[in-house]
Amino acid sequence: MRFFYLLAVGVFAGSCAGQSAGQDANAPIKIEMSQMFVTVKNDSGMALSDITVTIVPMGRTTLYTEFVGRMESAETRKIMLGDFNGRDGTPFSLRVVKPKTVQVKGTDVSGKAHDVEVDWK
Repeated sequence: MRFFYLLAVGVFAGSCAGQSAGQDANAPIKIEMSQMFVTVKNDSGMALSDITVTIVPMGRTTLYTEFVGRMESAETRKIMLGDFNGRDGTPFSLRVVKPKTVQVKGTDVSGKAHDVEVDWK
């Protein structure tokens, strides 16, 4: 019985660890979602500036954004879900909103715009 309990806990922990569903392995920006955070990693090889992370809900009623600013090359940033706000100041909550995608937009130091979108699963 103890074995099945440990197996169930292991499967649950593995499924909640992080998700980067449907993302290209060569994407310049990596995105992972969890129950508490959206994690963004800059894999573009250059510093990125003016980075905005957006949670797009089903129906696109209110977009929940967080301005990150600048990220150096290979830098990873964890953003708590509670840090995302709608345009009217409404805080994001998984209890209320069903997310569809996460978008990350930014510009590298050479002026090239990067726009990555990943499905929330």
